[in-house]
Amino acid sequence: MHRVAFRVDDLDAALAAAARHGCHPLRGVATYEDVYRLTYLRGPSGILVMLAEELRPSA
Repeated sequence: MHRVAFRVDDLDAALAAAARHGCHPLRGVATYEDVYRLTYLRGPSGILVMLAEELRPSA
């Protein structure tokens, strides 16, 4: 496995929890088409971890 993605309810809270374990965004936080805020972290064993927060509710 090289990468994994998670949808989170609160990206800022997820990043705070990750920071307590020494994980920080690789290139900051981006907004994708006003639908998601997302970022990438380097996780255990070098796995890329994407965290994404949906900005608008699902239909």
